[in-house]
Amino acid sequence: MSIAKKSLCYLTLFLLSLSMLSAKVDYRVEDQPIALEEAVIVSSEGILKQKENGFVYLDVSNDLINSVVPLLDYPGLLRPRPTASRSMGAHISVFHENEEISPEELGSSFSFFVEEIRSFTLHTRDGLKKLWIIAVNSPELESLREKYDCPPKLKGYDFHITLGKQMPAAPEGWQGIDILSPLNFSDEATIGLSTEGDFVVVEDQEILTTAAKVDAVGQLYLKENGFVYLNVSNDFIDDVSPKLPIQGEFDAVSTKSKKMGAHISVIHEDEMIEREIWELAEAGEWFTFEVKELRYIDIKTAKGPKRLWLLAADSPALERLRISYGLKPKLKRHDFHITLGNEQLDLPIPFDTDDYIDIDEVFEVAPAA
Repeated sequence: MSIAKKSLCYLTLFLLSLSMLSAKVDYRVEDQPIALEEAVIVSSEGILKQKENGFVYLDVSNDLINSVVPLLDYPGLLRPRPTASRSMGAHISVFHENEEISPEELGSSFSFFVEEIRSFTLHTRDGLKKLWIIAVNSPELESLREKYDCPPKLKGYDFHITLGKQMPAAPEGWQGIDILSPLNFSDEATIGLSTEGDFVVVEDQEILTTAAKVDAVGQLYLKENGFVYLNVSNDFIDDVSPKLPIQGEFDAVSTKSKKMGAHISVIHEDEMIEREIWELAEAGEWFTFEVKELRYIDIKTAKGPKRLWLLAADSPALERLRISYGLKPKLKRHDFHITLGNEQLDLPIPFDTDDYIDIDEVFEVAPAA
């Protein structure tokens, strides 16, 4: 391989480590003797394969996932890597597609040695992920990479087999719980609504009166991706939105079935993973709140300026919930609120693309699971 090709290989890996993934330097060696013993006795050989996009991997026995994961002991949930016929299943990454390596050894067998079971938190474009892996040692794979003038380890990581990702869990039958959270009755002091910020308060007594007629209580929900929110009545959107003093085209938050509908964001999934909140004991409990103000926030987006309409709510119980998990009282320092929708503004406001704002960041809309 030419010097230019070798330099490109190293440069590609460097850029990948910066732009794609950024793992914490430290990892946790998990004390899982039963699972580790099972992993050791599974076949320690695999076949070198390549995907259509150029990604090269060692295809290993799916027993390294199917037989090992059930033996792990951990809080919360662990979603195993799929091992169905149409998925890659258990494998060891060898060459990234951007390295542009098509080894002549494809179809050949390579061996490895199971070392330990680890877990670590990974920062990705989609947020934080807590992964469990089997760390392996493979001098043969290191030699293979070096043969093609690449560093011995892909992106500097030890070779490994990903078992799955750890996710927060809720108590069994949590959606059927019908009790008010004790946090509603605590006398612990809270912050309350902010008096100033990047919002405008709209004085509209009719809307506040309409909102006051809706039951101001909701059930705490946990999405599959770890996002925590208070599921509240869709009447807050359906009854209030038609009364908004809007002039442009309005896109209300959908209240159709299978949609989240009206809700109050409580804990972001990244907070759950970073704080290792694997068991949300309060899921299913009911929390009270009080709608205090009608507000809007004007932002610039790639589709033009928009006005976000919301109902600001005070909820001491939700503040106490966040504090109990070592979090700040409010998510992203925003007051709790029910997002109503966004209004398209037809205003000639010049701005640079660097000033674009992601609506989801301001809305605090729950990402897809």
